[in-house]
Amino acid sequence: MRSSSHVLVAFLALGLAGASFADEPQDKPVPPGHAQAGGAPPGLSKTGGLPPGLAKKFGEDVPEKAWIAFHPGRDDGAWFLIDGQWTLMSGFSASLRLEVKEARKRPAAVPPVPPPNVGVTLHVALFE
Repeated sequence: MRSSSHVLVAFLALGLAGASFADEPQDKPVPPGHAQAGGAPPGLSKTGGLPPGLAKKFGEDVPEKAWIAFHPGRDDGAWFLIDGQWTLMSGFSASLRLEVKEARKRPAAVPPVPPPNVGVTLHVALFE
């Protein structure tokens, strides 16, 4: 009885050791649009890139230089410079609000058209 328990323990130990070798990470390429481990969320992994949720707000024609103005205290909407005019879009989802919070960390830029006067200084960001 005692030798069979030793065999069982040895078998389990070898099985666990083999399983740990099988789980070693493989060097696989990261699919387009996915951030590296520990990196930025998808859409923000490319420096200067326009996050996908904000890009959708421009419609089908996303400009090469996308100007977006953010209210410093609100993340449920933003002003988008479309065809030379600022357009307010609001009612953002939770995921889009996260993109707004991250985008407000970008350096401020001076747009070609003054941002709308809404009682506070808007944070204007350029995405290229």
